[in-house]
Formats: sequence, C-alpha cells, structure tokens
Amino acid sequence: MATESTKTTQTTTEKSPADEPADEAVAAEETPARPADGLRGKEAADAHADNAHADNADADNAADADDNADDAYDGDGDDEAGLDAQDRAAGRRSDWAGGAFAVVSAGLGLASLTGTSFSEMLRERKSLLGQIKSNTQGSGGSAADQVNALYGAPWHTAAVVNGIFAVLALVVGGLLLATLSGRPEARGWVKAVALGGVVLGLIGLVVAGGMYFDLFAAQPEVPSAGQ
Repeated sequence: MATESTKTTQTTTEKSPADEPADEAVAAEETPARPADGLRGKEAADAHADNAHADNADADNAADADDNADDAYDGDGDDEAGLDAQDRAAGRRSDWAGGAFAVVSAGLGLASLTGTSFSEMLRERKSLLGQIKSNTQGSGGSAADQVNALYGAPWHTAAVVNGIFAVLALVVGGLLLATLSGRPEARGWVKAVALGGVVLGLIGLVVAGGMYFDLFAAQPEVPSAGQ
C-alpha cells in the first residue's frame, strides 16, 4: 500500500513532456505582444505632439489678439491725443480773441472817464463855432447866449463823446462776459479784464451823464447890469 501511494504522489507532482507545450501557449497568451506595445506608444507620442501643436497655435492666436488689442489701444490713444491737441489749439485761439476784446472793453471804459483826443478836438471845434457866432451877432446876443456858445455847448459835446465810449465799453465787455459764462475752461484773467471794462464803462456813463446835465458843475451865469 505504501508503495502504491508513493507512485501516485510522484505521478501527480511530475509533469509529463506533453504538458509543457500547453503551458508555454498559456504563457504566450498572457504575455502582451511587443509590436502592439510599440503601436500604442507611437500613437501616444503622436497624440502628445498634436496637443503640443495645438497649444502652440493657441498661444500664437492669443499673442496675435494681444497685439491687435495693443494696436487698437494705441490707435484710440492717438485719436484722443489728436482731439486734445485740437481742443487746446481752439482754446488758445478763443483765449486770444477773448483777451483782445477784454482789453478793448477796458480801454474804452478808461477813455470814457479821462476823455480822448477826439472828444477834445470836437470840444474845441464847438467852442470856435461859438466864438464865430458871437462875433457875427455882435452886441445883439445876450450874455447867456454867449456863455452857452463858448462854454456850455463845447462841454456838452465832450460829454456826449465820452458817453459813446462808455456805452461801447459796456456793450463789448457785457457780450464777452455773456459768452464766457458758459465756458468754465476760459482763462480767469480774460473774465477779470472784461468785468473791469464793464465797470469802467458804467462809471464813465454816469460821469458823462452828469457832465451833460450839469450835475457836477452848473453853467456859469453872467450877472445882470443892476448887480
């Protein structure tokens, strides 16, 4: 019995030569084929290369978009710079014109107060005409008429001329101030000079009116013979 058990055990543990090819076939089936691994590796490399190309293309597109955006921004900046330059040039021209009219208004207002050579010339002319008229009439004219011809008429003529200058100062300065009131970017000195011209014109108009109506000094009167 012991001998039969030993033979049975040896039979089960030992492999017959016929079983070896079957084991090799199973091992071959379980081991993946080398060529298939090579193909899959190549496909993976191709896919990685394709992804790299796609990333590069996206980066190039993004760079182009940034360049276009920069160009567009630069273009807008140039346009804005051009508009600012035009606005500054227009502002300078308007400041020059406004300053010139402001100075003219102030000059007219000052002339209405101090008088001009034109008003002095007209006053002397009027006085000369009064002298000629008095000499022509001889003793036929009254003393009051002679005083009016030699003093009153020339004085009133100068008052009228000064009043005209005052009115011109008021008109020029007032129009300039009305124009500059809607422009906060206007220079301050232009508004100040224009306002000064208006004030001088107003004072000159008051003085001219007082001269014409003899408010500051009454016309001289010739005393009667009895006095």
